[in-house]
Amino acid sequence: MDLRTVASAVEHYEAEASEADVARLEFFKGVMQIQQERADLVAAAGGYEAPPQEDARAWYWAYEPFLTHAPVDLDPEAFAETCRQLALHLAASAGLEDKAADALAGYDWNAFCETADLALAGSRPQEFVESCLTGIDGFGVSPDLPATVFMMAPVMALRAHLQGAAKTCMDALRLKKEDTAVHDQPLRCPVCGSPAAASHVVSTSGVTESGNRVQYCSLCGTQWGFERIRCGVCGNVNQSQLHYHHIEGDSAHRLQSCEACGQYERVVFQDDLDPHAPLVMEVEDVVMARLDQVALDPRFKNDN
Repeated sequence: MDLRTVASAVEHYEAEASEADVARLEFFKGVMQIQQERADLVAAAGGYEAPPQEDARAWYWAYEPFLTHAPVDLDPEAFAETCRQLALHLAASAGLEDKAADALAGYDWNAFCETADLALAGSRPQEFVESCLTGIDGFGVSPDLPATVFMMAPVMALRAHLQGAAKTCMDALRLKKEDTAVHDQPLRCPVCGSPAAASHVVSTSGVTESGNRVQYCSLCGTQWGFERIRCGVCGNVNQSQLHYHHIEGDSAHRLQSCEACGQYERVVFQDDLDPHAPLVMEVEDVVMARLDQVALDPRFKNDN
């Protein structure tokens, strides 16, 4: 993440945001700052080698996440420190109840890293998160601290420890256009295997890949090309079963719903954004959280 670009994008949205939305944006800007600062330290320590291009392409088109073949070796002390910093930020700024905030701020993250399966975190991070939630009783978490809140710190920490390796993997890939013409793009993140958090449709003005769609993984930060007319959840390409919905007055941020699987994905249309504001998917992910509430509303319907 480029923190200057992040700050610029946040400032743009804060100019017309409610007090509550400004607070939320500021909170996540703080999260991103910690993540990037820790990611820089992880990168400085080195240790992750790019896979051979031939292997990267083979894994990509076999839909096998890179990390399952070339895992990241997470340093327990470094990961614990990242968790600690994020937990302190959550405790101070996430609006938690006092008992939950105190429990989170005082938690021993070194003990967590001694118990947690960090090898799984570096190879199948989503499975790591799920296994931690399932085995939450083994981590000595206070009953005052909900498991989902507790896990926010390690989930956010994963981004800091995986994004450098993710970029290395995607740089090694170097896809050819002829490959994308005969293969469907991966539905899940090609690096860590997580489902996409959102996607964006590239501006149609002055860009070589204009009009294309790009998927975004919030867990490791990977972005990868995707078909414009395709469900980002199940891969359905029947255009008559894919619909877009948006909140009145905001056509840039939409939900793509799919009749085949009954799921949806959040999509940003770059052409409908302010051309003077940078497109930062980490910030867009925060801004589009309100669309998840729209999707739960019984009045949610096709408004193409």
